[in-house]
Amino acid sequence: MVVMTEPVDELLDQVRLVWHVMVQSAERLHEDEPVTLGMRAVMEFLAQNGPAAVPDIARSRHVTRQHIQALVNSLLELRLVALADNPAHRRSALIRLTPEGQKGIERMKRRERQFLDSLELKTRPDEVRRAAAVLSAVREALGGRP
Repeated sequence: MVVMTEPVDELLDQVRLVWHVMVQSAERLHEDEPVTLGMRAVMEFLAQNGPAAVPDIARSRHVTRQHIQALVNSLLELRLVALADNPAHRRSALIRLTPEGQKGIERMKRRERQFLDSLELKTRPDEVRRAAAVLSAVREALGGRP
């Protein structure tokens, strides 16, 4: 029996498949780095947005504060991030990249850019932008749902 799927089901199936391939590729690409992909995501957030509190990072990534705190604790041990005073909240320090953390995320981003540039993607840039817009719309629609 063949089950017909809706276009959004096909899209989400492709997202899951792409995610797994991305994780495998990133793990191979960064196997010499001391960070996990979750830690890398926190470093990238800080590089793009500047110092932030753990709850703010968690909200932006749609994950729990506890998950981000565990990642930050590991990054602190590696001295890739440091704590800074938070003028807006005395009990919630700001997390910032250290110079070594900044160098690390720049190195990883450079390696990723070289890898992505080497791919023979058989789509035009406008198609990729349209796909990103569709994924953004689906993410927003799912955003407030359990």
